[in-house]
Amino acid sequence: MSDATLEASAQAALDRLHAAMAKVANGDVSAIKALYSRSAEATSFYGWGGYEKGWDAVSKRWDWAAQQFQGGKVAHQTLSRCFTLGMFYVTELETFSNQHVAGVEGETGWSNRVTHVFAREDGEWRLIHRHANRLEAQFDPAEKLKGR
Repeated sequence: MSDATLEASAQAALDRLHAAMAKVANGDVSAIKALYSRSAEATSFYGWGGYEKGWDAVSKRWDWAAQQFQGGKVAHQTLSRCFTLGMFYVTELETFSNQHVAGVEGETGWSNRVTHVFAREDGEWRLIHRHANRLEAQFDPAEKLKGR
């Protein structure tokens, strides 16, 4: 596979991911679940805490997420990408806006820093890992850890 073909196929998977996350922002997790690996090695570290390992656990957590998001938009700013023949990752800033969330009055928004890792399975890219957490300004660890 040429470098150009590899990058084009990875970009197509990334485009599918972005389209899937736009659906997630509106409570539809079908596309993100379709993109995910069914592997026991599939993992997710969520912006709302916790983590899941294995497809069954990851799938259930996405179902939970569908109940939280009730409409809004999401935009992505790619910071870095790295491709190999069998795997690629991307780091991004993911910003939710005009978001309606279960139990929250009115619209809200936030930004996450995210890493997505894809692996080749049966000739196509599958999401094998998502790590997202709220984007914060850099801080002095001592200030956060005082009083613990």
